[in-house]
Amino acid sequence: MTALADAIKKVATGPHLSKDLSLDEAKLAMLEILSGEADPVQAAIFFISLRIKRETDDENVGILQALQECTEQVEADVEQLLIINEPFNGFNRHCPVSAFLPAVLAASGLPTISQGVKEMGPKFGVTHSQILSEAGLNTDISVQALTEKVNNADIGWGFIDQAQASPKLFELQNLRTRMIKRPSLATLEKLVMPIKAKNKTHVQIGFVHKEYPPILAHASHQAGFASALIVRGIEGGVLPTLRESSNCFRSSNGEAELSVIEPTKFGIEQTTRGVLPATETVTAAQTVELGLQALSGQTGVTFDSLVLGGAMALWHCGLQSSPQQAADHIRQIIKSGKAKACFELGM
Repeated sequence: MTALADAIKKVATGPHLSKDLSLDEAKLAMLEILSGEADPVQAAIFFISLRIKRETDDENVGILQALQECTEQVEADVEQLLIINEPFNGFNRHCPVSAFLPAVLAASGLPTISQGVKEMGPKFGVTHSQILSEAGLNTDISVQALTEKVNNADIGWGFIDQAQASPKLFELQNLRTRMIKRPSLATLEKLVMPIKAKNKTHVQIGFVHKEYPPILAHASHQAGFASALIVRGIEGGVLPTLRESSNCFRSSNGEAELSVIEPTKFGIEQTTRGVLPATETVTAAQTVELGLQALSGQTGVTFDSLVLGGAMALWHCGLQSSPQQAADHIRQIIKSGKAKACFELGM
């Protein structure tokens, strides 16, 4: 019997008899799925059964280790690196202007990348890939090519597609769409580390449900991240609401520590949660237009979103000593034209 079949026998026996997997059992089952040799029905049963039972920390870490093993990883010649991870299935109610955050942060002295896919079910929302492609970026570069951009002090940012970084994981897209419900992969793929810094690699990640901060804190620590900024974000993204405080979390040791984000402490006062589309439908083209306007210094909701998201990152990673100082720094970087120049150089 295969590792996957053995795992299913343990986790798919009902609410009273199902048993948890060890880290190694979960890892071996996931590696079998990633090999492409697993029966797709069994793979679906595995993921759905884990979700119904609720994954343990060991199961999550085992699956994550398998994902990292199938991911190319390159060390960049930078001391610190931030990886921003939005939901891979995108946004359909707010414009994800966070696609412009890596360039803003790189211009501010913090090399930053984001990762994802062009589209992902079941949501099939607008993604960083679609936005950056619309702006003219080649989103199909290799991990090595992205590392070279990170190493370039004049650029320092970029995007990596899962098809390039983790092709075996990317090949599971059709299975995931047919499953309809999101498996644990939707959470854990955001903690894969295709590039790492020489010293500290950080992750900025969003959540919706209150159960996730300790899960993300533990998994990110086990994945090798020096710290995690875990944001109660709009549509599960990395940008919190602009109009009220958010219960976000910070972690440097695997424990989730509450960090209430108050926009007013960043010098932001808005009556809207985030960047809404002018029409009923969120589009990549409209998001690009809004992002470029903000990078050109046009103030408003998009500008404040970049200020808040960027300032949170600089403050969390220790590059600025307070939220207000971090926000003032981001504003100066944008209004000076440095962020826009960095964005254009990275295209």
